[in-house]
Amino acid sequence: MSAPAGWYPDPADAAARRWWDGTQWTAQTVAAPRFGEYAPTSANAPAVAPVAPVAVPATPVQSAYPSAPAYAGPSATPPVVDVSTTTVWVWLAVAASVLPMLSIFLIDWNGYVSAVTAMSRGSRAVGELLSWQAHTWVIALVAWLFYAAFVLFSWLDWRELKRRGVVAPFSWAWSFFVLLSPGAAVYMIGRAVVLRRRTVAGGSAPLWTWIAATALSFVASIWLITSVVSQVMQAVLQNVQGS
Repeated sequence: MSAPAGWYPDPADAAARRWWDGTQWTAQTVAAPRFGEYAPTSANAPAVAPVAPVAVPATPVQSAYPSAPAYAGPSATPPVVDVSTTTVWVWLAVAASVLPMLSIFLIDWNGYVSAVTAMSRGSRAVGELLSWQAHTWVIALVAWLFYAAFVLFSWLDWRELKRRGVVAPFSWAWSFFVLLSPGAAVYMIGRAVVLRRRTVAGGSAPLWTWIAATALSFVASIWLITSVVSQVMQAVLQNVQGS
């Protein structure tokens, strides 16, 4: 049998009372009356008889009435929605985080090897080395612009997910960690974890794509650096043997 409509101790707040309309808890609350006082009345709420203070636990508990469940409050678990989580912005963010690693292939490594070889022969190649370094700084600046684009695309991705109905998607502010060496992983992993909890589709495809592209870029970069170091060592040894 359902409890009659009236004010009852709020299961979510020991210092308040909540209105039970006979079927469910409502959003109406009032301060719990002290001994000898009456609860405030409203058009749809009868007065509460004076009662002694009742100690109610701070955590939600089941009502004494079987048909009056504990009030869940606004802190309930966000709902799971059935929407697509693959936005164009997250794919652009993946590209913007991987491309800076590939910028190493744009550096004039032959010019670097030539300058180092000339210096090993005792020739003055300071101008060539400075020119190579300036070219490298330009490429580094372009890489930083890609990192800025990653932050922008992460914000646009977060905004689009909210527009599609995802409740509290992973904050785009974590994308600023891209300024650190492996920082893009923070946003990509956090995004996938949150979307897995709050959507039916999940959001693992961009994450796995990012991991694969990052791993391939890392392997390719290691191969290139090893090749350049090998060329420099061979050129220096040839100059030493020829002198």
